[in-house]
Amino acid sequence: MPQTSFHFLKCLRVLKLQDNQIDAIHKGTIQGGIHAGLEALYLSFNSLEFLNIHTFMDLPSLELLQLDDNRIKRIERHAFMNMDVLKKLDLRGNKLMAISDEAFQNLPQLELLDLAYNQLQSLDFSMLDQVGTLSSFHLNVSHNALQQLELNATRGRGGEMSANVKMLDLSYNNVTCIGHSYLRPVEQSLTHLHLSHNRLINTTREVFGNMPHLQWLDLSSNQLAELDFDTFRNTKMMQVLLLTHNQLSSIPTQLFRPTSGLRVVDMSHNKLRSLPDTLFTQSGLEQLILSHNLLSHVPVSSLGAATAATLCELNLSWNSIVEVSSPDVFSRFKSLMWLDMSHNRLLRIKDSTFLFVSRLSFLDLSHNSQMVLETRGRSFKGLEDSLLELHLCNTSLGSMPELLLPALRTLRLAQNRIQDVPVEVARSLTSLQQLDVSYNQLQAVPPAARSMPHLRCLELAGNPITTLSNTSFQGAMEHLQELDIRHLTLNYFQPSALSRMASLRTLSLSPYDHVHDYSVPEIIQQNTGLRNLHIQVLENTDLEKEMLGPLPYKVRNITLSGRGLTSVPHSLFKGIRSFRLHFTLHNTSVETLPHSLFEQMSWVRNLSIDVRDNSLHSVGNPNTGEFPGVLNTMFITELQLEGNTWTCDCQIGWVEVWQRKKRQYMCQPDKQARVPGCHKISAEQDDLREARCENRNNASLIEVLKLDVECGWGSGASANSPFWVLGVTVIFFTSLQVNH
Repeated sequence: MPQTSFHFLKCLRVLKLQDNQIDAIHKGTIQGGIHAGLEALYLSFNSLEFLNIHTFMDLPSLELLQLDDNRIKRIERHAFMNMDVLKKLDLRGNKLMAISDEAFQNLPQLELLDLAYNQLQSLDFSMLDQVGTLSSFHLNVSHNALQQLELNATRGRGGEMSANVKMLDLSYNNVTCIGHSYLRPVEQSLTHLHLSHNRLINTTREVFGNMPHLQWLDLSSNQLAELDFDTFRNTKMMQVLLLTHNQLSSIPTQLFRPTSGLRVVDMSHNKLRSLPDTLFTQSGLEQLILSHNLLSHVPVSSLGAATAATLCELNLSWNSIVEVSSPDVFSRFKSLMWLDMSHNRLLRIKDSTFLFVSRLSFLDLSHNSQMVLETRGRSFKGLEDSLLELHLCNTSLGSMPELLLPALRTLRLAQNRIQDVPVEVARSLTSLQQLDVSYNQLQAVPPAARSMPHLRCLELAGNPITTLSNTSFQGAMEHLQELDIRHLTLNYFQPSALSRMASLRTLSLSPYDHVHDYSVPEIIQQNTGLRNLHIQVLENTDLEKEMLGPLPYKVRNITLSGRGLTSVPHSLFKGIRSFRLHFTLHNTSVETLPHSLFEQMSWVRNLSIDVRDNSLHSVGNPNTGEFPGVLNTMFITELQLEGNTWTCDCQIGWVEVWQRKKRQYMCQPDKQARVPGCHKISAEQDDLREARCENRNNASLIEVLKLDVECGWGSGASANSPFWVLGVTVIFFTSLQVNH
């Protein structure tokens, strides 16, 4: 690209150069004296390897600079300099291994410097000189190769330097140690510090104890085995502390004494057997998460009176709690609204256990398999006016419990031994909107549901129901909006069984081999308001005969799940009659989605695909249009591929060209800024970064597409389509475009 390429364009506001093969930006190519009005510059997905001194400088109007997904290995001193209104600088997905001192200089309004998904082994704050001094500056260095964070050159010529970083993201690295003074340049400015998914083993006062403005600290998914008692000695403003997924077996009694504003503490997924008395003494704590530990009792004594009085949410699930000894256990929790004690060893919920938590609206006692409730609903005495949602799944219930809870809206009773839902239940649960009685012993659709006027969701999956006829869903059930009838023992399914359910929006079902001429389109043909269809397959089938026929016009979300699904028929989407479709394939054994599968979508114009977490190796190109909006053609709007074992060759190479087209045609303007933005597309690119190529040593899919696989738009599509080759050529040249 010659240095003078754009010197004649003095009114330039937006310059899009993404998706080319530019390997260098020479000093003076973009000049403030000539391009004083330039607001946005896109250089994503090129071949840049180095950024030399004064590459980008003195651009008075530039707000957005996109350099993501190049091959940049090093940034020299003063590469970015004197850009007074620059707000976002994106260097995500490069090959950065080194950044020189003062590489970023005098960028006072910078809000985001994104260095994620690079190869940085060290991070030196001396690279920042007068950066973000007038903004809430966010520095993202996640997904790199950081290991030991030690103080190197973070001292300026005049002594100790400081950097005005408000939010620092160091998550998803390999950090094992943080030097005592490493964070000193930013400790006076930090409000949010993210260190999750590293390998830290302890916390100390020298690292975390002098951050007066820190509000959010995320240390989750490390290897923390201990916390020094004075870790937060002068870090008094902290509001959110995340310690989940560590190796903690004890918490120091004095740990939270210095803090005065804690609102959320998450210590789930650790090895805690108990908490010290009066661990929390200050008021203001709203959410305490202690799930997946080894607690044997409710840690009431760990919360002072002031703390207990403000607590709104308490999660004690997945522990070893045997009993709630008396109503006094919760007597101090005057503000408690959400309580989860599922997956414990509770034996009995005694009379009036929750009498003093009169604001409780959510209660989960599921998966306490030996638990006994008091008769006549006395276990829930005091919750008549407040409780909105109650979970009692897998609690060995042999019959419907007596519940005098007129305010209750959601009741979950799955995985019990209930054989009937008495009509009396409808009289005592007058506000019920959602009833889950899946995986019980019901032999018919419970007639009591006909008398629940507000019922909108009914889950019946996994019951030994053998017949569904046009009398199964009568009365109030005709107003259901969501119905789950998966994995029944059906041998008769009358095609008109669901015909009266005019309000039905979401239906979950399974293929039924023992039902003669079982046809999903025939069953739902009268459900004209149906939007979401979920089919779960546990036994080997391909759904070809089950899905044959036209679907209602409003069906726009189709989800297929279950390991029994090993292939998808080419005719699967032939019955779709909506102009847009979201297709989800989840937790199946399907290995390939051929191009021919998508050729049957004659109605669909906008297609979004989510095939995360399957066994897929390849997916053909579904697109039939060169770009969005072409008459009588289809274009993918979203694509999620993570969690598969992709074979990265020309069967999937079309994804690269599709991404180019999407960046070119579908970057919508940012409503809060004057320059165009591609934030949603950027999130999709991260999915491609996490997707792995099994045949390329599990390399990132996006990296393989950038560097190794060059197939073009026609890859994964039918071979007799020279039309696509022309499309690639046109896009290659038109992507070098100028807006003025």
